[in-house]
Amino acid sequence: MLTYKHLLLVIIFTFSTASYAADNKQSPNELLNEVANTLFGQIKTANLQGSSKSESMHKIVEQYLMPHIDIKYVSFKLLGKHARKMPKDRINDFFTAVQNHLVGTYANALMNYDDQQVIFDDSASKVNNKYATVKTRIINDDKPSIDLQFKLRKSKTGDWKIYDMVAEGISLLSAKQKEISGRITQQGLEQTIVALNQ
Repeated sequence: MLTYKHLLLVIIFTFSTASYAADNKQSPNELLNEVANTLFGQIKTANLQGSSKSESMHKIVEQYLMPHIDIKYVSFKLLGKHARKMPKDRINDFFTAVQNHLVGTYANALMNYDDQQVIFDDSASKVNNKYATVKTRIINDDKPSIDLQFKLRKSKTGDWKIYDMVAEGISLLSAKQKEISGRITQQGLEQTIVALNQ
């Protein structure tokens, strides 16, 4: 069973993946390895420099994670049934709020990173024209291993981007969708945007 702290750490690995052009010969697994190495290398550098950990993590998330998340797709999934009623002049505000929320969440979780090993199972991955699933295992020396499935989607520009992760059979996108959709129902869109931006 994943604790909340472990779940936050696991989420980081989900969004430490990058998009790649359709004509790039890299497999999703190779890409995940490459970007994870870059991301965690940046974390080590920031830690060695002794700068503000919180400020450093926010910058690392913004620079190395967020460009590779399909914010629009995730945002519409989070809206669920409310997507049809979304005023057009508020769509970009909601996208920005979702991005701000993710930056804060992942920056906080990155502060728990402690050189865990990530193994991408190329033999168990599935890729078709538009969607890919990459099976992954996070190895902790003093804790049970965590098995994950990364969900990627090919964008209209031909890039692969992360949109979900399944940990122990639980889709994080689905869980977050219930939370956000429920909040919109109870508090309204404006209050939800304010909450996501905090």
